[in-house]
Amino acid sequence: MKFDRNWFYVFVFCVLLSSNMQAQDMAYPIEGDGVYSFLRRWNRVDTSYVREFTDLNTGRFNDRGGLELGTVYLIPLLHPGDVYPPLEPVYQPVDVSIFGKAYQDISVRSQRLKNACFYIIGGHGGPDPGAVARVDGRELHEDEYAYDIALRLARNLMMEGATVYVIIQDPDDGIRDDRYLNNRYNETCMGDPIPKNQLDRLRQRVNKVNGLYERDQNKFDYFRTIELHVDSRNQGKRLDVFFYHSDNRHAQTLATGMRDLFRMKYDTHQPGRGFGGFVEYRGLYTLRNLKVPSLLIEVGNIQNESDRRRIVLNNNRQALANWMSQACVEDFEKSKW
Repeated sequence: MKFDRNWFYVFVFCVLLSSNMQAQDMAYPIEGDGVYSFLRRWNRVDTSYVREFTDLNTGRFNDRGGLELGTVYLIPLLHPGDVYPPLEPVYQPVDVSIFGKAYQDISVRSQRLKNACFYIIGGHGGPDPGAVARVDGRELHEDEYAYDIALRLARNLMMEGATVYVIIQDPDDGIRDDRYLNNRYNETCMGDPIPKNQLDRLRQRVNKVNGLYERDQNKFDYFRTIELHVDSRNQGKRLDVFFYHSDNRHAQTLATGMRDLFRMKYDTHQPGRGFGGFVEYRGLYTLRNLKVPSLLIEVGNIQNESDRRRIVLNNNRQALANWMSQACVEDFEKSKW
């Protein structure tokens, strides 16, 4: 039989092509499944999977946009870095119940942040609500929105294999998808009551982080603290996200990388708008006294209507957390400390 070189090359190409393609998985939902719970079961946890899932399954949803029992649904292909089945979770010092029932299932999707340790602080809390805005007869408290973003960020980092301490905790409020978050005053500093005096409050969280770092400094290759806040200015003042860093080159590098990633995301999702967020050293109490490279991030002006959309819409709060965690992964891959 005569050897046909051309057909041989076609055969090799097809084999190589098929070996690099993922099969399109599909599955039936179970009783009580919504889109998010269905996707979480397959370790598709990023919000971008929801859009892909919706596009893949056009015409298969019920009148309310929900899943139909007995209908098979196509599952989006895994993104680079994500795996199924999920990896075994690393030990976490935080009780995952603080994320709330809908979010306490932490499926580890990578080990990209293995040997990294983060201290996540939601600004204010306890007797101190922080900035307050009045909208539609409601009071919006800075600490509630900062805490929600902090939890989302902490959860993201855990899913990338990091060890995460959530310094300010609320025993009742996990991650919430509501537009207007209920105001409470029961937050603690990892179980300890938060003092009324401002300096005592700041000293308490600084001492907590520094004590944990002193204990764990030989356990990890990389330490960072990230504190979340919502600014308060004149209601006509629109602000982008600001990244204040401690007097430390590692903190400055993370802040700069985060700012650059945010700028890229804004150019992608809001082309032509521009991004005015900046990186700056600030001699704030926590940044001056924390022993690890630290960032304090202001996510917008709570008094400004346009900025408020950044915090009152749960998808926007999740996007902020997603971009911050992505920047942390990129920083960790470039630098070890």
